[in-house]
Amino acid sequence: MTETSTTLMSGETMLVRIEEPPLTHYSESLPDGVLINWIWRELRDDLLGGKLKQWLYTPYALGFLDGQLVGSMAYFTPTDTRDVGVIEFVQTLEEQRGNGIASVLMDALIEKFVDQGGKALMLCTSNPIAGRLYENHGFWYTVGDGMRFLAPGSEDFDHTYFAHTGNATVREATWADLAGVSALYNHREPDWLIKDSLTHSFRDTRYESHFVKLMRRIEDGLGTYVVLENPNKRVVGAAAIERLDTYYEQHVATLGFRVAPAYTDQTAQLLDAVFDESRNLDIQKIQSFVADRDADQAAILESAGLAQEARLKSRMRDGDSWHDLLVYTKNLGGDVTPKRGRHEYYGGRNPWMEDRIAEGRR
Repeated sequence: MTETSTTLMSGETMLVRIEEPPLTHYSESLPDGVLINWIWRELRDDLLGGKLKQWLYTPYALGFLDGQLVGSMAYFTPTDTRDVGVIEFVQTLEEQRGNGIASVLMDALIEKFVDQGGKALMLCTSNPIAGRLYENHGFWYTVGDGMRFLAPGSEDFDHTYFAHTGNATVREATWADLAGVSALYNHREPDWLIKDSLTHSFRDTRYESHFVKLMRRIEDGLGTYVVLENPNKRVVGAAAIERLDTYYEQHVATLGFRVAPAYTDQTAQLLDAVFDESRNLDIQKIQSFVADRDADQAAILESAGLAQEARLKSRMRDGDSWHDLLVYTKNLGGDVTPKRGRHEYYGGRNPWMEDRIAEGRR
């Protein structure tokens, strides 16, 4: 933990404390805890409890006035590389807004990120006041409501970060990939209309929270997520499948993938890893969705053994342009065992109900 103090616009002195999890002593206190709890609900408890420390380095900048927590902010970056990060947890007590608290906390985090060799920080906002604050700290708009800060010397990030630096390897995704996968999906290339049908992420959709939600959804055998990592430990490709959530379709999974252009030739290796794991999960059929404008994306699927099964006319509208949605499928073959019984789905009849019926009770 480090501590500094600064004078706010009001003339008050604020203590700035940078701490790492666990932070449950803040989250459990009220009213201060309202601040520290403002975070992705899917990941909040694990983050604050320090359960993700082996994967994510997560310094929190906390501001205190007279011992009261009045502002919080954090960034999440891989524990080992710390080169790309995602800022979240940006909150100031309502009665203290306009006092420069968020600006001070942002300065502290940016300084720490850059000092540790960080290259790019990402965040998002739909608030114009917050947007102006981030602009003043060097952030600028990248995709959708997403913004990005590039550290001094990293202005060529878009051209160099995902460049080919040698053969990449496939591995299972972990929480450490939160920022790396987000950087990959937030990049303008490849320019596919559908970046990821699993999370309804399109060409103009930033990705940070999508990774969190998808990772949680595919737990317990409901899917898999793998990444392609180059020799510089940068995520240059990602692919995930998610099992359809009905009794009748649980042998089917939807595929989403993205690969940096410099590593397109390793896409087949990435998808093969997904298919292998799909078989282990008793998934028999893979489906994926492509806009008809993205012939290169369709070609990748075809080279991986998927075939166009359907064309949904004018399913997608992009301004004044209309596009057909192409449905690609691949049958993995083999026998599969249902993962869940009929009664385990919403509305299904439970075994005890069958017993009552067999007994003839009314």
